Amino acid sequence: MGSRQPRILVVEDKPSEREALARLLKLEQYEVETADSAKQALTFLHEPIDLVISDLKMSKSSGLDLLHYWKEQRGETPFIMVTAFGEVDSAVQSMKLGAADYLKKPVDPEELLLLVAKCLESRRQDQTISELQTRLDERLGFERIIGRSQAMLTVFEQARRVAMTETTVLVTGESGTGKELIAEAIHQNSPRRNGPFITVNMAAVPSHLAESELFGHVKGAFTGATDSRVGRFEAANRGTIFIDEIGDFALESQAKLLRVLENRTVTPIGDNDDRSVDVRVVAATSRDLNAMVADGEFREDLYYRLNVVNLHLPPLRERREDILLLVKHFLRDLAQRLNRPQLSVDQPLCEFLETYDWPGNIRQLRNVMESMAVLAPGDLLTVDDLPTTLHDCSRRNDSLNIPPGMSLEEVQREAAEQALAQHEGNRTHAAAALKISVRTLQRKLKAWGLDDLTVSESALFDGKGHRHEATARDENELEEF
Repeated sequence: MGSRQPRILVVEDKPSEREALARLLKLEQYEVETADSAKQALTFLHEPIDLVISDLKMSKSSGLDLLHYWKEQRGETPFIMVTAFGEVDSAVQSMKLGAADYLKKPVDPEELLLLVAKCLESRRQDQTISELQTRLDERLGFERIIGRSQAMLTVFEQARRVAMTETTVLVTGESGTGKELIAEAIHQNSPRRNGPFITVNMAAVPSHLAESELFGHVKGAFTGATDSRVGRFEAANRGTIFIDEIGDFALESQAKLLRVLENRTVTPIGDNDDRSVDVRVVAATSRDLNAMVADGEFREDLYYRLNVVNLHLPPLRERREDILLLVKHFLRDLAQRLNRPQLSVDQPLCEFLETYDWPGNIRQLRNVMESMAVLAPGDLLTVDDLPTTLHDCSRRNDSLNIPPGMSLEEVQREAAEQALAQHEGNRTHAAAALKISVRTLQRKLKAWGLDDLTVSESALFDGKGHRHEATARDENELEEF
């Protein structure tokens, strides 16, 4: 309903009763529509009607028939049935069909208005819950994480399996690969989804405050502890705690964290009593914990306690087939947020975005897209709109020795032919050597009239000669650019 006034449809074949009901509702500032039959009422079926008040028996039609058909099409709309004396059995039947309630004639105005307010409030609450759930699912569901490369499909499958367990998970991967998003998705798809999801980034917490942040403290426990503080583990009780950048957790405090993981109890700083916590732990790091263990920088027992299930998120350079899908997703979001519905990217920019290594991964790609969308003078984004550092990179390739007079197109063709020759015609390996996707290489070969070369396309076809479904789907979606 939002900020508009609730809209009520009154269905009654007797003009005097219909007008009386409409007048009463209008006095309460409701927006009212009227209909003299079920047939006329159905003309409002696809309009924003928040409540229907219908007579049970009308000369040309039945209120029960209207209720049955309307509920089949728009089950969320509440109905109040109005019934004459002696029709109570039919009124009860209407409630079995989905009516919110019924009133007997003659209608008591005060009783009607109370029932109307109750039905509209219930509908408003249902809408709010539905909208919140939709937003939560869109934000946290696996289906909203962009990625159709085989590497990401493997991560999704593993994450779905581990989500339904209580197993501790360690998510690894470079900065910006989406580790927190995966952790949220695991929580949202777990039996703990109705509990809290608490995050703490150890890289952002000063080492001397790390224990207080995780385990809490009591008043007076140390200088500056003027009040007691509940730690993140207690705050996450019956839910999930996500400890990001666990590799930055101070070595001298790691024994206490290990104890919490093993005993499921925390002891706030300055307190002598243990407190039980029922928490699922998901940790993440962009550092090599195995190497840190070897160097004595991370406890080996804690490492094995955290690394029960390891989910590794690949960097963008290892899942280039996902880059343009991410670009498309960011474009949609930016077009809406910046009110620029015509935002798009040209082909040369697409090729650069797909072949650049993205050391900052998805976070960097998203920021670059936003920078271009905000600063570009037109709606068609080009290589010239790239931030200065990336714009310079797009014009520079120190590894190429370009003969005088050779065009960029000729250089690209020469590089592609050499790569294919070096890899015995295997397009997958040639594309990897060129740091482009197989799809981009195919597109270029077709433009040069070389797409009929006898080459291996093992990455695009299964053993029976059928195109992989994900690849075909990606190509179809990318045609929308």
